[in-house]
Amino acid sequence: MTGIALGVCMPRFALAVVSTASASLSPDANYLPCMLQLDVSMTDRCGRLLEERCDPSANFPCSNNCPIHTHGADCYRPIPEVMAEHPGVDGYCYFNATAFWLVYPGQMTMVEAANDAIKTIRGADYQGDSRGMPIHYRLADDAGEASEEITIWSHMDSAHYLYDDLYGYSLGVLQGQGLDTQQMFNSTSWTARSQEMCAHIQRTYQFSKEELVLADALDGNQALAVRTSCAAGLPAPGSTVQSVLDMAGWRSPTSCRPISRRDFAKHHYVKCSLGFRNSAMDMAYLHSRACLLEGNRIGHLSECPYSPDLT
Repeated sequence: MTGIALGVCMPRFALAVVSTASASLSPDANYLPCMLQLDVSMTDRCGRLLEERCDPSANFPCSNNCPIHTHGADCYRPIPEVMAEHPGVDGYCYFNATAFWLVYPGQMTMVEAANDAIKTIRGADYQGDSRGMPIHYRLADDAGEASEEITIWSHMDSAHYLYDDLYGYSLGVLQGQGLDTQQMFNSTSWTARSQEMCAHIQRTYQFSKEELVLADALDGNQALAVRTSCAAGLPAPGSTVQSVLDMAGWRSPTSCRPISRRDFAKHHYVKCSLGFRNSAMDMAYLHSRACLLEGNRIGHLSECPYSPDLT
């Protein structure tokens, strides 16, 4: 099995699928070896870190390892240009371990990847389906104005639910938002569906190449988490770094740069640019874990029409 050396590590896809960093997801000694200890076949094929540590200058632990990566120079170029120079290469392999959420998972089906991530990411703070704190979101329109007063609400059953619920809803990939769950059991078909969604995102938002620079996406990742917290009126998670708070325009738990559908779409489109298999795994994770229910409530796992087997 290629990929990350296991043992005390998180399962191999769990790191790759993390949408953002929260306090409970801060990389620590328990799974940093996942990023740093790669097996022989992995190091032969994929990018890797040049040091046995994450870059200490990053604005959040293990959020940007480009300065100490074998392909670090390419982190500062548009992803589409880089990948065009390496046809057939998986972007998560090429940029493997540039961040705690960007780790090549090896060969997995969509269902395996989704289940693997759900079981691991939710962490020790998981309280059970819809037993967490109720949260209500305010999502900005695509001009960045906080004028789309949605009435979507959910329960923060684990810390990362705060981000992933709104992220999945904004993309329209939750159960009940139009995707065919059965398609997920055919990885080829699901990847093709992801490719269609990526094309739709680009037609809608017309991201320039300059907006798709990996290092910028990595540096901005924690700011997205802060802005998502503001959308729910909650304190900024996992960051006291002033540069992150400044990037998020954070002034208080209810005052920062509004987060919009375009912001989430750009985050996902970075994964599209790194390979449709990677965006498809992200979509499978978001779809498997949550659904849109009556009353504009986001439900989780056992509350949904499809509940993955996590045994």
